[in-house]
Amino acid sequence: MEFNVRNPRFRETILAHLEHQEFMKHIECRLTIIEPGHVEAVIDLSKIHHQQLGLVHGGVTATIADVAAGFAGFTLVGEDEHTVTAEIKVSYLRKARGVKLRAVGRVVKAGNSFHFCEADVFCQEPDGKETLIAKATTTMAIIQASSAEQRH
Repeated sequence: MEFNVRNPRFRETILAHLEHQEFMKHIECRLTIIEPGHVEAVIDLSKIHHQQLGLVHGGVTATIADVAAGFAGFTLVGEDEHTVTAEIKVSYLRKARGVKLRAVGRVVKAGNSFHFCEADVFCQEPDGKETLIAKATTTMAIIQASSAEQRH
């Protein structure tokens, strides 16, 4: 799919914003692919990502889906704009137990006020096999950044 990239420095802009994403640092989430309308995020799983049964916490799954979809949308906004999640729906397809989560976020329809995005979340087992564990649909609102927000 062909996208209209409104900020040719979107990768650098995103990487600069990640410096201030304290929650992403806390859960050790990082972006591995940043392309127009497409972002991939990964988390190497550890004990902090688990719920009481030793499965990946649903909130971690929702977060990585939100991150991948949100930054996919962010690749298509202007230099003075941001995306924020207006809506997210996560469907959990199977339990997650493994060594890594990977979310593939993509823009399905780009707009002037909102982007409609999706994310698929995979859990990787120790042998490297990946299983699709969740799908998310999101609506990302495009907002104008204030001068204070642009510094962060």
